Amino acid sequence: MTVLDTRKYEMMYVVGADLGEEQLEALTQRIERYLETAQAHVYSIKSWGLRRLAYTLKGQREGRYYLAQFEAPTRTVNDLDHNVRLIEEVLRHIIIQVEKLEIPEEPEEAAQTPSAQTPSAQMPAEEMPVVGTLDEETATAGQPEEQATEGTELATEA
Repeated sequence: MTVLDTRKYEMMYVVGADLGEEQLEALTQRIERYLETAQAHVYSIKSWGLRRLAYTLKGQREGRYYLAQFEAPTRTVNDLDHNVRLIEEVLRHIIIQVEKLEIPEEPEEAAQTPSAQTPSAQMPAEEMPVVGTLDEETATAGQPEEQATEGTELATEA
């Protein structure tokens, strides 16, 4: 392998929700140092914020998600994986190889942009479809059956 055998990677890692700002900053710097040691070119490390975990990890029900996007030599990724595994504050992590890096917007920013809004939120009020109340829907739900019985009564009367 040559030094030019680099590939693009994404690393998602989850840290405990109980960490303070100083601890989070120190952890981010530690991971950046590991990436530098792995001779990686870091494109971004973004926080995805605090989220509820699907199941408890090391006694934690919530975690802070981070996404690191980088390019590194293939021979150093295993060492990076090993080093991140040894960090106690990291609850879970995964490193995947990607064909093309797409740097996404943070979820909080995406929710505030007009393109992320629902189509009904972008429509003027006069163009929005009218949705009936529960009582109207319940009343109309039985009508086809009543119409069908009325139709059969008419057929028997005729």
